[in-house]
Amino acid sequence: MVTLHKVVEFILNSETVQVHVPPGMLALDYLRQHKNLTGTKSGCKEGDCGACSVIIGELKKDSIEYRPMTSCLLPMGELHGKHLVTIEGLNMEHLSAVQNAMVDCGGTQCGYCTPGFVVCMTAGLMAPQVPLNEEGVLYAISGNLCRCTGYQSIKDAGFQAIQSLRDRLINKERIKALVEAKALPTYFLGIAERLKAIEPDEILEMGLQHRGRTIVAGGTDLYVQRGEQLAESSITLLNNESEISPAIASEGRVIIDARMTFEAFATDPLIKTHLQEIYDYNLLMASWPIRTRSTIGGNLCNASPIADMTCLLLALECSLALTSPDGHRRELPLSEFYLGYKQLNKEPDEVVTEISFPVLSENTYVNWEKVSKRAWLDIATVNAACKFEVEDNHFARASMALGGVSATPLYLKEASAFLDGKPVSMDTFLDCLAVALSEFEPIGDVRGSAHYKRLLARQLLLANFVKLFPETINQEALYAAL
Repeated sequence: MVTLHKVVEFILNSETVQVHVPPGMLALDYLRQHKNLTGTKSGCKEGDCGACSVIIGELKKDSIEYRPMTSCLLPMGELHGKHLVTIEGLNMEHLSAVQNAMVDCGGTQCGYCTPGFVVCMTAGLMAPQVPLNEEGVLYAISGNLCRCTGYQSIKDAGFQAIQSLRDRLINKERIKALVEAKALPTYFLGIAERLKAIEPDEILEMGLQHRGRTIVAGGTDLYVQRGEQLAESSITLLNNESEISPAIASEGRVIIDARMTFEAFATDPLIKTHLQEIYDYNLLMASWPIRTRSTIGGNLCNASPIADMTCLLLALECSLALTSPDGHRRELPLSEFYLGYKQLNKEPDEVVTEISFPVLSENTYVNWEKVSKRAWLDIATVNAACKFEVEDNHFARASMALGGVSATPLYLKEASAFLDGKPVSMDTFLDCLAVALSEFEPIGDVRGSAHYKRLLARQLLLANFVKLFPETINQEALYAAL
């Protein structure tokens, strides 16, 4: 296969650069091997450790939105017209507030992880949505690991930096305020105008150009699996094709662009009105740098049987719109999308373009639960989600899903149908539980035995009932019945 190259023009720290590279080449490799910017470290190459973190600035009308990303998962083709900031691009004649705090608090030992921490803490100061408190520090460094020391000194450093700058940042335009406080180099002030001067990328609209090319959305799992191959392959970057719009409500359904990131999904005003706890749920699933790249459609197409978002969307009775290279569009329930392990009801050249679910009424209850080895940023051992529509204390409609118990994400068709028309009662819950457990034979894997997973599935389904209908559940009687 002939690898296609393209001219990518962007600002690297303070320098405008034009490079002729394969679009799938990783930013990490370009920075270290071609620009000798070795402050960006190569660690896990899976987006877990944060040693390779950089800051990406994207022009939004007249201002720039900055966010951290792991350069080990960032293809060069997505950098056109953006601002890429490495640890070197944060250096000044003096230490910044973050750098100085890391020194004062003893936040570094071997130093390998330090650039990533400094980059992500700085990104947190640059982003208006990140609170200027200890919670904001944890938010910013959620994707960074250190194996030399405890995290307390690093957290202390982050909080010290915030304390030293808070009064200058509150209710201020962050970038300008940080430059004035000498916490960012002065070149940041001219970046917006310089980005406007870069000619738009030549976009290949979704069509016949996709044939024979690997289609990449966020790539946060695809690059882990096939990073070296993608770096030298002809690929189509879906995130380059057009602007990604917010969620809309139309004809009784909530519709989202399949390229919407986890971060955008969790902060979208319409989504939050339907799923009030989705933001906190996202914090459990992935770090900030990963949430800014992972896409909802890519997550579904990855077909992991333990994907947290897939389980939730199954319970929400999602449908997918799939578009072929010739423009033909078909719709498919998500429950019919998975045919076997990593096998999809999708043609190789089809792209998932939209995801939708029914608008949730006031009498609709939604919940999701998971068990994993650690609480934060971990793959589920088993997860469960449910949606119940209740009228006159009876189930008008129900849908439930499980993950981690079979080769595919599992929609509990029989158990969901069983609840229709049944009264909301503990007896109904127990009978439904029996139906649900009869729908699958759990698989055992490195995360747990089949017996253990059956037990977890039962407990998580019960947890959904208990959380949504606490007034109906007599827990003593429930334990006795089990």
